[in-house]
Amino acid sequence: MTIAINEIQRVFRYHGVVLPDVPGMTPREVRDLYSAQYPELISAEIEAGKVVDGVQEYTFRKAVGTKGCASDKGSRLAALKAAVEAEARGATDARGKLARALARPGTQQRGGAWGAFALHSMRDGGERHAARVLPDSDMLAPLP
Repeated sequence: MTIAINEIQRVFRYHGVVLPDVPGMTPREVRDLYSAQYPELISAEIEAGKVVDGVQEYTFRKAVGTKGCASDKGSRLAALKAAVEAEARGATDARGKLARALARPGTQQRGGAWGAFALHSMRDGGERHAARVLPDSDMLAPLP
């Protein structure tokens, strides 16, 4: 029995586009090379397909997900929403989280300050005054 050595051709695909193979590079290096043209490839996953008729197909898939998302997707947000709705209906006592937060002196002072700011801003017939902050040249970064 003889052993035949066949060269396997690689095909790289991204969103249906066939990207030419670069001999001598690993699939990760090929992905990094094409990330200059397709920036979303930087964090893409590489899926190696089966070898069919001497051709192995690699597919780049964008890494999709939510940063910082826990496995109990949305349960914390749903619990917070339920708690706020219960407090709005009066289903909780006066010591609820929202009621305690609004009763704090610091919260009341900040709310009063924002209210005064809004009244002052609207005093001149509703005209908006844009604050201008101009940095002096010492604060600017030098040109490369």
